[in-house]
Amino acid sequence: MEITSNLSDFENRVYLDKICKSIRDLNSTTDTLLFVQQMVSLSALLSSFDRNLDNSFPAIDENAQDPTYFLAAYFDTKNVAEALWVYRIVRSLTRYILLSDRFYETGNDRYALLAKQVHKSINEFLQSESDAQHLIYSIDYLLGQFSAFWKFEQIIKRRILKNYTFSYTEIRHFNLSKSSDASLVYAKVLDAKLPSFNENVALVLHYNQALLDIQDDWEDIEEDVQEDMPNILVMAAVDNIPYNRIKKSKHDIVRKVVLSGTNSSGGLVSRLVNELQASSKSVCIPENFAFLKSLSNRYADTLRRKISSANS
Repeated sequence: MEITSNLSDFENRVYLDKICKSIRDLNSTTDTLLFVQQMVSLSALLSSFDRNLDNSFPAIDENAQDPTYFLAAYFDTKNVAEALWVYRIVRSLTRYILLSDRFYETGNDRYALLAKQVHKSINEFLQSESDAQHLIYSIDYLLGQFSAFWKFEQIIKRRILKNYTFSYTEIRHFNLSKSSDASLVYAKVLDAKLPSFNENVALVLHYNQALLDIQDDWEDIEEDVQEDMPNILVMAAVDNIPYNRIKKSKHDIVRKVVLSGTNSSGGLVSRLVNELQASSKSVCIPENFAFLKSLSNRYADTLRRKISSANS
């Protein structure tokens, strides 16, 4: 499989050398914190190498640069070209989902139009790959399955605005539904290419995405309250503080109000973090994907530190 990009031949070689060196560094790393830091560096290299996507929405594209699937592909195939192929498809699919997500949140047709263009480019790319054309109709079907989440999200939004409260089971279900793009969509790209992939790997990818989504909710508390978008920390908080009171809070104290309510809810978010980590630990996966479990632990530990600091 030929490795191509929009760079010159010289730049192409330079970036590929840097990517290969980054992979070697990751392979020799046993410290999880250092591994995550090196993943950030690899992400920047991959993004610079793969300039096939325009930069119309940099905030969205920044969230479409996760190198996890690239590493999973490389560790299982030891083939940089295969790993880059997986990265490009997953990155484009992530962009499609993030743009569609913004459309459902804002109603802005510009997001829907660009999402449609990204979807078309994915199909055109797959059409040129004789051993992956089945992914065209498979991905269309899987994206249709995931699209049900956006309707579910609107139901949760209406319940929040009506000051409903949410049980642990409801919060857990929302988080796992939101993160199901990992197992429903992106994992199927790995399934099409990787010899050691199985459904247990998809499960761990799902749990990791669920933990990352909790981190995103932590960072986006103020923005989500401003836009009335579901956020599991807010969903946990409304058991103690009505949403209309949270909504009326000044912007600079919204986080404090939400976290005080979350902390009084019996640690529902901490319980979910612990459950996701335990679920990841309980799944047996091929050794080539063992790094995914290390990421589970890192993501969970990071969230616990944030929750603990908010309690102190």
